[in-house]
Amino acid sequence: MIGIFAGSGDLPKEIVNSLKEKKKSYIILNLSKKKIPNSINIKLGEFGKILKVLKKNNTKEVIFAGKVDRPNLNNTRFDLKGLYYLPSLIKVFKQGDGNILKFAEKILLKNGIKVISSHKYCKNLLVNKTLTKFKPSLIDINDYKKGSKILHTLSKFDNAQGIIIDNGYVLSIEAAEGTDNMIKRVKNIYKKKNNKASGVLIKLPKSKHSLKYDLPTIGYNTVKLCISSKIKGIFLKKNQNIFLNQKKTISLANKNNFFISAI
Repeated sequence: MIGIFAGSGDLPKEIVNSLKEKKKSYIILNLSKKKIPNSINIKLGEFGKILKVLKKNNTKEVIFAGKVDRPNLNNTRFDLKGLYYLPSLIKVFKQGDGNILKFAEKILLKNGIKVISSHKYCKNLLVNKTLTKFKPSLIDINDYKKGSKILHTLSKFDNAQGIIIDNGYVLSIEAAEGTDNMIKRVKNIYKKKNNKASGVLIKLPKSKHSLKYDLPTIGYNTVKLCISSKIKGIFLKKNQNIFLNQKKTISLANKNNFFISAI
């Protein structure tokens, strides 16, 4: 049995569809605020309930899929098992989101449950080349090189998976607001420009980032926002980014001379 910790976004649905095709048994633990059919609603502080559900269903593997907002410990209700882990949880909260997930992985492993890569059963969501008719220029590639170095440097602080650069100028770095809101910030800057698209979005995993969870993800809405903001393309890390709704998104990109490329 495979357990899916489902956050918001389309990734949980993509994983479920892939598991169905492969005739794999699964259960969904819903950590999001939306309704998910045939799922079990779980709150982040319910450690005991989570372990009980997983063990009852003889779950050997789990997948973290979709965005889950970082909880406020002061407002989170913990069950008895959660209270037991609370002192350790407070410590890892100060170390960044990556360490929180590693802490969760350790707890699960102690209970005989292994965290596996979110793309293990749907490798079709990974990107390993340029997928669009429109290709990046030499200027775009130089912007990628600069942006990737900046993101690599910021990784030591467990921060930033995205950056927007235009002809060597850094326009925006992703903060807690997420990729879509970062793009919207740049849209306001580009309002003062001419109508020609320029600049690139670079979205990469953090250095030493575990590929088991929280892989950088793009999809239709990301590309649509980029196009409306006059950004000309997206760079991803080869085989280390999740790309959702690919057919529909590539069609939109091709109609707007927009590139999607993995390096």
